Formats: sequence, C-alpha cells, structure tokens
Amino acid sequence: MDLICKFVYKNGKEFGESIDVYGNYLIVKVSADFIAVPRVCIKKVEEDKIHIEDFDEKIARDVGRRWIEEKSKPVSLEELKRYGFGEE
Repeated sequence: MDLICKFVYKNGKEFGESIDVYGNYLIVKVSADFIAVPRVCIKKVEEDKIHIEDFDEKIARDVGRRWIEEKSKPVSLEELKRYGFGEE
C-alpha cells in the first residue's frame, strides 16, 4: 500500500501531506512541521487521500523531530558536484 505523496485528512479537514513512512509512523508535513502519525490511526486510504483519526500530537511532534534528525543531513559541495550540481 503506497502511503507517500497523498493528502492527509483528519476529522474531514485537510491536515497535511504524507512524505515518508518511519517505522510504525506516517510522516506528515503540516505547514513547516513534520508530524509522525501512528499507522494504527490510519482509517482509510484512497487513491490520493489518507484519512486519519485523533492521536497524541505531543508524541507525534517528538517522533517527527527524531525523524528530522535521522533523515536530514547537510550535503557537502563535493557531494553536490558528484551529482552534477554547481558546475556549468
């Protein structure tokens, strides 16, 4: 089941966009934040939508911060050049 790049709805209203699966969590970008929604809170998955139920937002924000720390790392200029960026 593909859960990435779908709009996420909570209580019938748009909540954010799914960007990753992290263990038993769905990472959802909500404005500038990354929220880790427990996968057990997914009620329904459609072609372009995911419907979720309520969850503990404090824990979700903490796990979201942990995801950022593990998944995001700075890219060096040498790495960018290897991929063809920065040179014309």
